[in-house]
Amino acid sequence: MKKSIEYELHFKPIVFPALSEPEKIVSSDYPPQVMAPPSTASATTITLNTPTPLAQTSAESLASTLSQMHMQFLTRQMQLYQHHQGLQQFLFQNILQLASATVADLPIPESPAQETVAVSQPSLPGPKFSREDLEHLASGNISELFGDWFKPLDQYDRLIRMPEPPLLLADRVTGIRGEPNSKGTGTIWTETDVREDAWYLHNGRMPMGITIEAGQADLLLASWLGFDFDNKGERIYRLLGCEMSLHGERPKPGDTLCFDIHIDGQAKQGNIRLFFFHYDCHINGKLCLKVRHGQAGFFTDQELADSGGVLWDAAEEKIDPSLPLDPPYRLTQNRTFSKEQLVAFSEGDAFACFGPGFERTQAHTQTPSISNKKMLFLDEITDFDPQGGPGGRGYMRGIQNISPDDWFFKGHFKNDPCMPGTLMLEGGLQVAIAYLTALGYTINRDGWRFEPVTDQVCKLRCRGQVQPSSKQVVYEIFVYSIVSEPYPTLYADLLGTADGLKAFHTKIGLRLVPDWPLTDRHPLLLNHVEKTVPPVVNGFAFDFRSLLACAWGKPSEAFGALYQPFDSHRTVARLPGPPYHFITRVLDINANIGAFQKGGEVVFEYDVPLDAWYFSENGYPTMPFCVMLEAALQPCGWFASYVGSALRSSKDLLFRNLDGTATWKKEVLPSSGTLRTQVKLKNLSESAGMMIESFDVNCTINDECVYSMDTVFGFFPHDAFENQAGLVPPSYEENVLQRASDYFVDLTTQPEQYFLQAPNLMPKPMLLMIDRVTGYWEESGTYCAQLRAEKTVDPGEWFFKAHFMGDPVQPGSLGVEAMIQLLQFYMLKKGMHKGLKQPHFEPLAMNCPLTWKYRGQIIPENKIISTVVNIRETGQDDHGVYAIAEASLWVDGKRVYEAKNLGMRLVES
Repeated sequence: MKKSIEYELHFKPIVFPALSEPEKIVSSDYPPQVMAPPSTASATTITLNTPTPLAQTSAESLASTLSQMHMQFLTRQMQLYQHHQGLQQFLFQNILQLASATVADLPIPESPAQETVAVSQPSLPGPKFSREDLEHLASGNISELFGDWFKPLDQYDRLIRMPEPPLLLADRVTGIRGEPNSKGTGTIWTETDVREDAWYLHNGRMPMGITIEAGQADLLLASWLGFDFDNKGERIYRLLGCEMSLHGERPKPGDTLCFDIHIDGQAKQGNIRLFFFHYDCHINGKLCLKVRHGQAGFFTDQELADSGGVLWDAAEEKIDPSLPLDPPYRLTQNRTFSKEQLVAFSEGDAFACFGPGFERTQAHTQTPSISNKKMLFLDEITDFDPQGGPGGRGYMRGIQNISPDDWFFKGHFKNDPCMPGTLMLEGGLQVAIAYLTALGYTINRDGWRFEPVTDQVCKLRCRGQVQPSSKQVVYEIFVYSIVSEPYPTLYADLLGTADGLKAFHTKIGLRLVPDWPLTDRHPLLLNHVEKTVPPVVNGFAFDFRSLLACAWGKPSEAFGALYQPFDSHRTVARLPGPPYHFITRVLDINANIGAFQKGGEVVFEYDVPLDAWYFSENGYPTMPFCVMLEAALQPCGWFASYVGSALRSSKDLLFRNLDGTATWKKEVLPSSGTLRTQVKLKNLSESAGMMIESFDVNCTINDECVYSMDTVFGFFPHDAFENQAGLVPPSYEENVLQRASDYFVDLTTQPEQYFLQAPNLMPKPMLLMIDRVTGYWEESGTYCAQLRAEKTVDPGEWFFKAHFMGDPVQPGSLGVEAMIQLLQFYMLKKGMHKGLKQPHFEPLAMNCPLTWKYRGQIIPENKIISTVVNIRETGQDDHGVYAIAEASLWVDGKRVYEAKNLGMRLVES
């Protein structure tokens, strides 16, 4: 944060020459409560308050109020006079340049800052227009809505118009202050609703370019004020520049953007007219976007064609060498990026774009990326050089090929097709996003999003246009500074060039900020109905939404204000997300929140769906062991967070299951109903930055015990996992991974012996945790046989995305499931199913206690998972045929899991 502030102090403003004398100047003459007076270096800042109604004031108070208002009026008149002088100076120095038909690097007035004063108004003045009205004004006769006074303009093909859909973003006009055809100043108020199905959304957010474009009603206001009576269809609108800044986060579905847009003054010489504007955008009363010193003008086609472009040269920029330039986290090996790679990046596959070293991004729940589909404005990145650019601090160049059929030409504007400058800005921001991603900063930031630096003024100059006849736009960024922590931030110059003409330039600040995929409109929440009243602790309801927030939401939305410290760049232990989330509700809590003490109890429920994915993926529709184990373990993880374990350390901690013993007593079927889990926090200890916590768990259905378990978890700092020793192999497993064998069965091909001749016994691909059996040895002595299997680690596999957000690791329960499946394979190989008419595997041998131990983890960067099963006993009892084994799981040659007394039984269905 300190580095970011240091850079902002060095952030160079774009300085323009002063202005000069016009033939005609119009300035605002509306009451002070509508628009605050422009300030100058010598002006006095005025804060206006709503006056007290006259009937409620004394004579003395009224005299004082009138005196204050008179002084405000005199001060305002002086400020307006100073503003007039600035405009006059601007026009005098630049009007000859305009008259000579060029907009090449037109100097922009450094107009005084103007702030809108918020005033409570029961209703806004002037006409109101609906969405249907706005669509008509974008393409039809304007006189039909503006009135007969505007009929002379209906004859012209080109008028000042708002865009047609899809770029018509305003949904309604709620008021206009300003006389029609007055050619003066005025204010327009509009609203834009961000809908869940909005075409422009990317990862649930409105892109920055679209947010700015939504303030498009300065066009409608200019039309209302009658500027086209001078243009007569010969002159068309073009933006020249503005200063803009984002305040707060980008809009999301459910938000309504409320704009108040002001045309502050105009300047005219002959047929040339400029106007100056500013606007604010609020969401729920909070400032979201501010645009100041907006300048636009009306030009002939020839004047636009003769533009000399932006007069800015990267080679002439002087960069302060003291600005921070932090090293990359992990630098991509690529230096160019094709259209296919960029499309993959826009669709959430950063690995396909940036290559080796970015494998972990495949495990992201929602990876930071650029916009996709029609909002993707890059066809290729031709240059990426972290030491490039005149300052040697970094450079990237992207191109967008232009076609007459590009969607944004249709309706922007009617009979005057051009690419919106806001979309060109969006294209430049996409290059900046690609640059930060290429430095590896998104790899460990699952769920985060890119945002412009808030409260940072971005000065935009536009001196060119992109039309259907254009061929290519080039976007270049010249890096000034990179700050890596806690929020990776890039500061750079952005230059856009259209067919060789420098069309626009600005300085940008872009950063990564925390975000969470869970929203109020998440599909799992939209139709959810709470069957019971959720428990409430300290005013916070532990409902289904809070449970999903444990996986995908803000930590404070999972546990209330207690976890607000983690609503930032910090990470915290999470529950798995769907499809590996197996808690429906918290039924009862008998423990103090945040009290790190043993003895409390919590009761949970899981409504077993009739059509759960694991029933169809299992060989037989019975709940597999991995799901039951998770349904029992996940409440323990929730309870550990509830008592405030993570809050006891200033370091971010990882939460891992260590060991346990479980006994399964009755199968859970699709018709079983609701699984109730009672968890007791048996013990906890704390030492050397680590915490160890043990739990007793009892699972019932209709008050009948179906599963019981005692288990131990731990909280560990990240560095505790860097050099884990793993588990020491017993003598019968020494060199088992290197042991030669001619035996090989590829289970991913579903060989007939194990799938067709033994139907409904082996699991389907999503649940299958072994790819191939690579070793089989008949043994004498202690063990009947030994088997070895392998699975290739796929960083994009579903369970990494589900378990856990920001901390992708294969669930230990699926490691045990791999052992179970290899044991099942052995039983089928030996033909133990052939004596049964309709056999199926119990998910675990009922009433046979299983003990497991975990001393390592499987992460997306790993390569090969090996499973070893040592068959200890086979036989038959009253329930069916069975096998019992000891088993282990290895990752890249390290033994990390083991299970003892692993039992499996084949029974009649």
